[in-house]
Amino acid sequence: MTVRKDRQLTACHECDLLLQLNITQSSARHYCPRCGMLVRRTVSHGLDKALALSTAGVILFFLANIFPFMSLNAQGQIQESTLVSGSIELFRADQPLLAGLVLLTTLIFPLLDLVGMLYVLGPLKYQRVAPGAVRLYRYLRTLRPWGMLEIFMLGVLVALVKLGDLATVVPGIALYSFGLLIFVLAAASYASDPEWIWNHLEKYR
Repeated sequence: MTVRKDRQLTACHECDLLLQLNITQSSARHYCPRCGMLVRRTVSHGLDKALALSTAGVILFFLANIFPFMSLNAQGQIQESTLVSGSIELFRADQPLLAGLVLLTTLIFPLLDLVGMLYVLGPLKYQRVAPGAVRLYRYLRTLRPWGMLEIFMLGVLVALVKLGDLATVVPGIALYSFGLLIFVLAAASYASDPEWIWNHLEKYR
């Protein structure tokens, strides 16, 4: 099979049909002609958008960890909590495995994802590859499903409803930053094209 320079061979993820996709289009959706599944989605200026969103995500991440997450006012006693205080309390309650899991999925993995994407995508903007970027991006793709910010946020909202009858709950800056961070991470994931990143990592390395 002869492949044109502006085309790329890609197999459909559902039926394994071999397709030649036009890689010069800045924004396009490619569907399999046999099964109709989406094979590849390209976002216009995806690299710039992913870089901007990842940068915004790092800022929101630090805001979510610096400021109080929420404050509880029960009979005149005010208690503030931070994002990491949940893991600390689990450690104190003799549940180290659960505390470590919460710490990894809500703090460490999301931070590694954000900083790692900046490390990988930043040099690609200038047609360069950072040292170890190929291996790092492979690890990031493996760890990404373990970032469970949405599940943690859902648990926080359930707790807010239950605590509303016992104390006055005052949301903090960190809670709003954390909520925005979830949407920013989703948007950054949508803007980044893994196939484009892999191709350019191999091209410029």
